[in-house]
Amino acid sequence: MNKTVSNTAQDIMTRNVIMVEEDTAINKLIEIFLEHKISCAPVINKKKQLIGIVTKTDIVSHYMNIDLDVSLKFDLNDIFESDSEYDSLEIFSETDLKVNDIMTPNPITVGENTGIESLAKIMIDHNIHRLIIEKDNAIVGIISTLDLLYHVAGLEKNG
Repeated sequence: MNKTVSNTAQDIMTRNVIMVEEDTAINKLIEIFLEHKISCAPVINKKKQLIGIVTKTDIVSHYMNIDLDVSLKFDLNDIFESDSEYDSLEIFSETDLKVNDIMTPNPITVGENTGIESLAKIMIDHNIHRLIIEKDNAIVGIISTLDLLYHVAGLEKNG
């Protein structure tokens, strides 16, 4: 059980955020997600400025909405669970798509001192599952709905 009371984003956020550049190839993005066992990444431009967010759902949604020669083989847990077995997800595609073709632009960001209740309200109001945490216009963390659930349950995240 968590013995300290967490009140702000900085208390529950995931630090050391993996970011991707907007011109990253989709196949490379998939490799990054699998290698780091993550389900989303902030998207930055060449000036290292935040311009979007990309998720596994964006990848799958894109491939389900277009007619490409794509072979998808996955377990539903791989799509929706951040700590599932990633070895069963394989995507082979002949595409020149880049991250900026499928990302969500202008993601919602909050400061590290934003309160837990405010974080939850923002996620609900905007129907989103992740918030990027910034300090002085630099990305310092990310919070997911799962992070909030761990906090509410008084549990520590593994890893």
